[in-house]
Amino acid sequence: MKKYRVIVWGLGNVGRAAIRMILNSQQLELVGAVDVDPQKIGKDAGEIFGFKKSGITVSDQLDETIKAVQADVVLDYTPLVRDEKGGFTPSAQDILHVLQLKQNVITTLPIYFSQATDPQMFRQIDETAKKNNVSYLPSGLLPGAYASYLPVILAGIMGEVQQITVQSGEDDQENTSSWVKVFGYGMDPEKFPHERLTQGIVSYYVSGVYEIGQRLGYKFDEVKTKHDYFTAPKDLHPKFGIVKKGTIYGHRFTMTGLVDGQAKVSLIYVHKICDNVLKEPQIDNKIQIDGIPTKLDITINGMMPLDESYATSAAPTVNAIPQVVTGPAGYLQALDLPAITPVI
Repeated sequence: MKKYRVIVWGLGNVGRAAIRMILNSQQLELVGAVDVDPQKIGKDAGEIFGFKKSGITVSDQLDETIKAVQADVVLDYTPLVRDEKGGFTPSAQDILHVLQLKQNVITTLPIYFSQATDPQMFRQIDETAKKNNVSYLPSGLLPGAYASYLPVILAGIMGEVQQITVQSGEDDQENTSSWVKVFGYGMDPEKFPHERLTQGIVSYYVSGVYEIGQRLGYKFDEVKTKHDYFTAPKDLHPKFGIVKKGTIYGHRFTMTGLVDGQAKVSLIYVHKICDNVLKEPQIDNKIQIDGIPTKLDITINGMMPLDESYATSAAPTVNAIPQVVTGPAGYLQALDLPAITPVI
């Protein structure tokens, strides 16, 4: 059995889940771990998370790590970096740098289906990967496995597809990631930058709408977005503090691709806190496909549990390693690769 040699770049919540998968796999070998956290640098990559000893010391030097080991792939779980216009250019430049070092890259960063959302970025990544005979795969849960990989696969059992709606969401009350601050939980809604948040969330998730549409042959006339926010009817007590009555505790984002004024592909995503206390807005992990048969409803329970919500973000990247390493060079999409199944 071939063993794939892996560098994990970014040891946050997703990196933690990936390290565990790699250490428990017969097919994968951890050969490098890179992070900027001084609390992790110089320590064993497994032991910092309470896992078994990995034998790999965490470094803060990506280039040196790449040059020192013969890795098959770099898993990029670094924080998303945006430019002054709201694009993902800084993150893309980091990806291009790794490709130029002749490393395959798989990432959860939302530089996803860029042929629709940012064609220039797509061409740059695709050309750089092909020039260096390596591959780039964007994957994760959202965008990625849940939207749009699964909806398109499930549509394959339909006789006719007229509309797809993908609903999902997460309860952030125990989420310790720094980016959760963008949702302004506990803020006065009159002072909150609603438009800026909507722009950021749409740029993160909307690529899934475009991919589903293209895979099903839809040519959207437009893609509409809507943002609804919700204020707390009483004081709430998430892990990070108190959210006072009347302040923001939830958001619902709707992104819809339309053809001739008719909704064809919609992604509805909820970010909120204290779902155990307040059910509105509803978090539904549901894929609905309308057509023939009349309606196909698929609900997935337990996809993002509070205790291990990042496991399902890491898994689509880790499980795709064999397909990426043995696949063609260039900017790849999971739906174009052989079926992604669990590594053993």
